[in-house]
Amino acid sequence: MESLTRRAALAAIAATAAVPALARKSRRKKSSPVETAPFEEISTRILALLPETATYAGTTDALDGGLLARRTDDYSSGGEAALRAELKASQDVLARIRIRGDSPAAVHLGSMSALLENGTRSALIDYGRLNPLTFTGHLPYLVNQISGPHIDTVSAMMEQQSLSSARAVDGWLEKLDAFPATFAGVVEKVKADRAAGCIPPKALLAKTLPVLDAFMTGKPGDHPLVQALARRTDEAGLSRRIRQTAIRRATQIVQRRARPAIMALRQEVAAMLPLGRDEAGVWALPMGEALYAANVRGQGDTSLSPDEIHKVGLDEASRIAGEMNSILARLDYRDGPIGVRMAALSREKRNLFPDSDAGRAALLDYVRAKVRDAETRYQQLLPDALIPRQSLIVKPVPKATQDSAPGGFYDGPSLDGTRPGTYWINLRDMTAVSKVRLSTLSYHEGVPGHHTQGSIAAALPDIPLLIRVCNFNAHQEGWALYAEQLMAELGVYETDPMGDLGRLQDELFRAVRLVVDTGIHHKRWTREQAIRTMLDITGVSESRVTSEIERYMAWPGQALGYKLGMIRLLDMRTRYLAKKGSDLKSFHAGVLGGGSLPLDLVERRLGLT
Repeated sequence: MESLTRRAALAAIAATAAVPALARKSRRKKSSPVETAPFEEISTRILALLPETATYAGTTDALDGGLLARRTDDYSSGGEAALRAELKASQDVLARIRIRGDSPAAVHLGSMSALLENGTRSALIDYGRLNPLTFTGHLPYLVNQISGPHIDTVSAMMEQQSLSSARAVDGWLEKLDAFPATFAGVVEKVKADRAAGCIPPKALLAKTLPVLDAFMTGKPGDHPLVQALARRTDEAGLSRRIRQTAIRRATQIVQRRARPAIMALRQEVAAMLPLGRDEAGVWALPMGEALYAANVRGQGDTSLSPDEIHKVGLDEASRIAGEMNSILARLDYRDGPIGVRMAALSREKRNLFPDSDAGRAALLDYVRAKVRDAETRYQQLLPDALIPRQSLIVKPVPKATQDSAPGGFYDGPSLDGTRPGTYWINLRDMTAVSKVRLSTLSYHEGVPGHHTQGSIAAALPDIPLLIRVCNFNAHQEGWALYAEQLMAELGVYETDPMGDLGRLQDELFRAVRLVVDTGIHHKRWTREQAIRTMLDITGVSESRVTSEIERYMAWPGQALGYKLGMIRLLDMRTRYLAKKGSDLKSFHAGVLGGGSLPLDLVERRLGLT
């Protein structure tokens, strides 16, 4: 999960250096309050326009029913224009700052500059949603089947926003009560984008309608928002009177205000469906090629062209398929394409959990055991000072959102430490979560992947707030994919060749992403061509492949960060160990100990440039 990039014009070390040599330098030169003040001022101004990001992260102004917890983002055309203006103004402020030497402030300046460059690179394209703090960059479609306020706002209120006090509950209810105004702005922006020529593909519009319909389904008291409120206020130990009053108010608001607001959006999406594009890629939109180029640069953190990325994907797919073929042959799976053999292996009864409540519970226990085992290996991977203390919980994706959600994803801990990291796993299709790939999925989303990375970043002191809550996509997803390979290097698959096949299949999946993402948005492939290509090469279940391809259609360029980031990190590791010796802990400290960074700054932090 996450975004941003490069552009470091500084020779600096990281803010809380865990690499010993770098740490000594940072102690010699500390940043002064005068140097760091502009970063905090910029953070405050931008997060005031992105209150949902602040609430998700658990910033001070969003805790315990604070001002930002009571508001949604302004998704209207005016709100989007105000955000873009603030990003440009903040970029202009940073451009006038000069910090010499190797103080942490120099690194902060590079990170903030890269962040704001990602937020302004495609600003001339006025449709869509531009939020550089997220991992999706410039979204062409504000409302789609996998993200948007109808999904993200609701999900955050269900799981991330604090409900631990009466004041926090009051803020939550105030936000819910504002849904008519919030979604009136959403509808207005969707209409404005449509007038600008930005009409989503028909397949995405069709998949968005059931998500909106689900919000209207069932009795108001059984609504997922109301049920989440009831569960979480009970878990927080709030009094029965507070809980009953809140549930009653929420039930009324859902029925009288929130559902009509979502229905108005549903009507707008339904009206667009007959106009929906057949083309899958953003190339068909006005300035679509420029939008994709901006996302390739930002989300892929690369200067490679789409054609070059496409070739990297094909080459990597060929290499990984060769490794898989060798293991499959040893297991006596010799006939047919690799994808077909992997599909057959994944469907074997021994590799599936029953499609029942008991089977889902057993799968969750299996995954939790994988996470606990990975945590015992921290001493091999990280210096003691960086070993996370944050707990990780594993949950199934809520049924209300599972149809549009990916197979697995991670939500990081809150900055104040009160909310743990959560590894979500989608159990809608039990054939898509074969035991073959559960280990590597857990290492990616949990330990030593996103949870390890996110927990370290959240605990770092003296980092500008905006950098603590932002995501540089290739750094974050590149690390998580690197973590999958790292566990194999530690020997976890020595007696589990099927698990290693699952790891390689997932790496193959990430390599093919380079092929299909550039195929869709640059080479003008159809949706069906992309689905067939991914199915043929990977052998992953058709339900997962279809939702993945539609994800790439909605989030152009985001899927590039995984493999491109991993490739760069592996190259850095080779050079670092050749230069510094076999200190793997020190390398990992250099990669993770400065928080989310553009990869150019990671290289500088490691002393490689």
